[in-house]
Amino acid sequence: MTLGVLSPAVIFSLLGDVRIGVSMSLGAFLVSIADSTGPIAHRRTGMLSACFFVFFSALVTGLTNVSPYFLAIQIPIFCFVFAMFSVYGARAASVGAGALLAMAISMDPLKTQAAFWLYALLVLMGGLWYTVLSLTLMEIRPYRVAQQALGECVLKLADFISQKADFYKEGINVEDNFRRLASTQILVHEHQDTVREMLYKTRIKVGESIKSGQLLLVIFVDTVDIFEQVMSTHYDYGQLKERFGKYPLLKEFGWAIQDLADKLRRLGYALINNEKPGKFPPSEDQMDKLKGGIEELERQGIKCLMLRKIFANISAISSRVENIYNYFYEEKLTFISETRENSLTKFVSRQEFSWKIMQDNLSLDSSVFRHGIRLAVTCLLGFFVSMQMSLGSHSYWVILTILVILRPGYSLTKKRNTQRMLGTVAGGVTGVLILYFVPDFTIRFIFLILFMILAYSFLRTRYFLAVLFMTPFIFIVYALLYPESDFMIVQERILDTFVGSGLAYLASIYFLPSWEYGGFRQREIAAVQGSLAYFSQLVSRFDTEPFDELAYRLARKRMYLKSANLAASFQRMLDEPAKQQKNKEALHQFVVLNHILNSYFSTLSASLSREDVVLSAHEQIVAIKRSRNYLLRALEHLGDDSGEAFDFSILENEATLLKSAQDAEVNLLTEQLQLIQKTCSDIEKLCRKLGVQNGQMANN
Repeated sequence: MTLGVLSPAVIFSLLGDVRIGVSMSLGAFLVSIADSTGPIAHRRTGMLSACFFVFFSALVTGLTNVSPYFLAIQIPIFCFVFAMFSVYGARAASVGAGALLAMAISMDPLKTQAAFWLYALLVLMGGLWYTVLSLTLMEIRPYRVAQQALGECVLKLADFISQKADFYKEGINVEDNFRRLASTQILVHEHQDTVREMLYKTRIKVGESIKSGQLLLVIFVDTVDIFEQVMSTHYDYGQLKERFGKYPLLKEFGWAIQDLADKLRRLGYALINNEKPGKFPPSEDQMDKLKGGIEELERQGIKCLMLRKIFANISAISSRVENIYNYFYEEKLTFISETRENSLTKFVSRQEFSWKIMQDNLSLDSSVFRHGIRLAVTCLLGFFVSMQMSLGSHSYWVILTILVILRPGYSLTKKRNTQRMLGTVAGGVTGVLILYFVPDFTIRFIFLILFMILAYSFLRTRYFLAVLFMTPFIFIVYALLYPESDFMIVQERILDTFVGSGLAYLASIYFLPSWEYGGFRQREIAAVQGSLAYFSQLVSRFDTEPFDELAYRLARKRMYLKSANLAASFQRMLDEPAKQQKNKEALHQFVVLNHILNSYFSTLSASLSREDVVLSAHEQIVAIKRSRNYLLRALEHLGDDSGEAFDFSILENEATLLKSAQDAEVNLLTEQLQLIQKTCSDIEKLCRKLGVQNGQMANN
């Protein structure tokens, strides 16, 4: 991204026309926003669409820039239309964002007063240059993009496991760690979806060596299975610490889990850097030490069933991690069949581009529609304020700040606002010091290149750092273009940023606000529906018909995704004003119970994968039916009547389900089903309570 954006400015500055280079670099930057990770076809479509809309936006703004009245008409129309692009997904939203930024930056009269059409063409040329460069690099080394995406996915999985290890530390707040875990779970799912797109849709095949796309595919499947196994491990950590906290063994369990996270983290960095991961000592000694510690406690008469379960999971995950490392050192690999690989394309999310989707969102019930109206009105107000306050020739920075900060949800707007202001102040101080103490053109240009690299490197990962480095590089650019106005630019930049930030913040609170609580009921319904769908797939394992592995995995993915969306929504709600955090305790309890239920389902799934585990007692069938009924009633309490969509017909013929089994297996399965039944009962009671409270608030 830095290479594509920086090259035109550097080349044309050497040729003696830095303004042409800056205009082309601007076009490259605006198009690069749509160049997010994904299949080549999607990236090509996104960048070409961005080229068109950025050019169109710059051209129209050049036409309307002759009169503030024309701009006052254009600003709200463009803001609303391009904000609505987000109904078609993240990449389309990036295209719309690039077009809006093009509008705001093109309002600078210094860019368009000479020949606005020439400026728009230069922006288009810059965008096309970036598109060609990006696609060329992907064609030269296509597997590297997928390999880096997989490496990032593995790093997020390592973070998730590391936060699991935090539960075993002294003084850790269990509820706070659960919330952090939920946020990381969302990131893991997002990265997994990205890698799915790149591996399954583009069919990356680079030879048949262990470095090929087949290796990446096998590693990805293994890491997904590891994630499921980690998700299936839920324990009462308060009880765990109460019973075993005084023994050093519990800390050693935490260190063992952290060690797994560290090994995955090294694997992730190796994939990103295209290196072979370094070998690590076998984990047998560590496993033997944990096992010996458990046996020692049992000799003291302490029951260690919970510790044995944790040990079994750590041992299984450790074995999987070692297998992944061995792929790089042994000339053997368990290849995935073509049939299974083709079936896995069904896991990839698909985005439809139909007018009906847009029509469905043209109402105040849609958060995207509300955001579009909010953005249009706020930017128009920012335009009027900047004109009334005579903020200078760069008053478009007010609108630019609003476009960057104002997000559909209050939580992200608040976060962006704080980061933007702090980054602008800190970056502004840095820029002033450079302009004051470094008059030499060459040294300033070196600083410019350095700040551009840092700003673009952090733009999608650390917004505060991106603003911190972007502010001084903007000061240097304008100092190079307009040497006579060094410090006036600094004053205008900081003032405009604070004005735009204030307007964005007030709009997110008082004008058509979108509070998380308003959409929480739908996320609760989606979570319960996901649990029911997955539960029905688990129950179908008892059928005599062949088990549909693909349908099961799809149901599992949807359940985890809906659960992660629920947890992320609650996390965002905690950043909202206290008066908007309605039923906070009950909603937090629902999030936790949903997470526990998912873990119990995953544990049950691991048990049912063994062929010798069967239904062998009437009470087991009763537990399944009651669990199902509790979840169906929970949906009714939440106002949803989709219960008939879930197939539990296998339970109707009890005689064909019951088979003989050993006592130990009967007891284990019964215990798991009873835990599920208890959790489903708690969810039903909580949903009944939430349904009553929702009704009372509606009446008020």
